[in-house]
Amino acid sequence: MLKRKSSLKIINKVSTFKNLIKKLHNKKNRKPIILIPTMGALHQGHLSLIEKGKKIGGYTIASIFINPIQFNDKNDLKNYPITLQDDIDKLNGLKVDYLFIPKIEDIFGKNFQTTVTVNDLQKNLCGMHRPGHFNGVTTIVIKLFNIVKPDIAIFGKKDLQQLIIIKRMVKDLNLDIKIIGGKTIRERSGLALSSRNKLLTKTNYHKASKIYLGLKMTKNQFLSGKNKSINLKNNLIKFFKSEGLSNIEYVQIVNQEKLEENAIVKKGDVIAVALKLGKIRLIDNLKL
Repeated sequence: MLKRKSSLKIINKVSTFKNLIKKLHNKKNRKPIILIPTMGALHQGHLSLIEKGKKIGGYTIASIFINPIQFNDKNDLKNYPITLQDDIDKLNGLKVDYLFIPKIEDIFGKNFQTTVTVNDLQKNLCGMHRPGHFNGVTTIVIKLFNIVKPDIAIFGKKDLQQLIIIKRMVKDLNLDIKIIGGKTIRERSGLALSSRNKLLTKTNYHKASKIYLGLKMTKNQFLSGKNKSINLKNNLIKFFKSEGLSNIEYVQIVNQEKLEENAIVKKGDVIAVALKLGKIRLIDNLKL
């Protein structure tokens, strides 16, 4: 455990963290343990999740781990932004109790070969285009759950498919963990905050701000009475292309239970998109 002037305690070893958790669990009048898993390069979206945890009360624990097994693109992994000292400063400012920064070899030892799969929920949306991604997500999340043993874990709604898959995993495996979703935080332009935004060129950054504009357009069309999925999707695709957003990976309208598409859109369904600007992949969604 590294000693710092601030109240934030940074731990790198899995064994050290597990010993800490035992002590926290054995305290009288035990407070809830709240985990916010991240891959670092923290922005206000991450910080809003931590603030949500702080309001609940308890021990707030943030983790930073760039999980190699959820990247199906080696270049994406290589280029993922790392801003560790800035991240630590931000967590200090929010008075987070503990920061867990494990090393890859401590998480995935030699001959590691076990994965956790949530089957049907990863067949759509990002799962169609990022083979193996969600197996990597669920595997690292279940490992973090086993190490940290949280009572509550908080994830952002921008990664809606991830959130729904994790909720399903927790339910299916009878884990006593409450999963909370935090709202998507946006820039003034409407662009959803993402660690990847800082990799965009100025031109592509401007184009990216049109993503949310298109999602709102689709929502307004739905609220005005248009409910045929094919028409709503085609209108959005046409809008994106008119704004220079031509490298579209998917535009789908799905229900939130099974992440399936239906011909007729219903209230509560979600319009979800993924596209690339240069080499940067962005996702966003909006509840209808």
